Amino acid sequence: MEKGTHEALKTERVHFGAGSLEKIKTEAESKTRAFVITGRTLSEKTDLVRRIESMLGSKHAGTFTSMSEHTPGSAVEEAARLTEGCDLIIGFGGGSVIDGTKAVARKVGYPRQIAVPTTLSAAEWAERVGVTDEAAGKKAGFVDRDAVPHVVVLDPETTVHTPERLWLSTGIRALDHAVEGFLYGGPHPITDIMGLEGTRRLFDCLPRSKENPGDLVVRGELQIAAWLSYFAPLNTPMGLSHNLGRRLGASYGIPHGITSCITLAQSLEVMKKSISSGRWARLSEALGGEPPERVAALVRELELPRKLSDYDVPERDLEIIASEFGDNEAEALAILELAYR
Repeated sequence: MEKGTHEALKTERVHFGAGSLEKIKTEAESKTRAFVITGRTLSEKTDLVRRIESMLGSKHAGTFTSMSEHTPGSAVEEAARLTEGCDLIIGFGGGSVIDGTKAVARKVGYPRQIAVPTTLSAAEWAERVGVTDEAAGKKAGFVDRDAVPHVVVLDPETTVHTPERLWLSTGIRALDHAVEGFLYGGPHPITDIMGLEGTRRLFDCLPRSKENPGDLVVRGELQIAAWLSYFAPLNTPMGLSHNLGRRLGASYGIPHGITSCITLAQSLEVMKKSISSGRWARLSEALGGEPPERVAALVRELELPRKLSDYDVPERDLEIIASEFGDNEAEALAILELAYR
């Protein structure tokens, strides 16, 4: 066993399983003003937001429904203005909503925070927050341990309205966390085990969820798999697939789940020579074969996008994007060129 340090963030409780949404009532008991941050689709096309508001009763101080994809800075500013004076904020939605809620919490003095994720992007576990600078067309954001939600609610019933492509592609985003965290964060006695187990579960459950979207047991298993994939973010630095995804998402409007579908297999192909043979072998065992081929096969099986050229990304921009990655410029360009074909 090598010497090391494990750092934990401040997540206090995780409620999981069907019906866990009701735990919001208990979590809000000691609070006086609770504010909900969500997206327009959940608010307009489901009754879930109304259910949360009803649980809060007279403590409900308002709901902001315009936290959209890639967490626009303007939406964060507006939500923060409305949230002033609240002692509980509930972020309900996908990764952009969860990141937006964390950014709002930072601006208004870190009130108590509950995250109710409806995708598998795993933003609820991390101290990293991506906020899009709309003028620059780039993700900026920040790192702040105090912005991490105190409570997470993983209720598979809240995910049934999530569009299939969003649900499955954010599962690949979770796989991105698991794979890159294992390859670039170790050796670590906790995250190695969690990351590899998360990888196995994602490979097992994502095709099953596509085959039977209404299976709440499988949806719940995927929520746990995504949790395992990013179990200790401080100890699992990300690699080029994840970081290229941030750049592509903010500048070209590609959802982050889709960017992982496009870059993860190609990143593994380019970077495999720099990975220790022992770690590569352990990852191959978890995946049931060579990592680039297995990831690419899973993305194909889920019928998710695989090529950067399918999106509005000019080929001439690839060198510009890669130039922002310093010592890894050559590798970043190689990944982008493979992903473009």
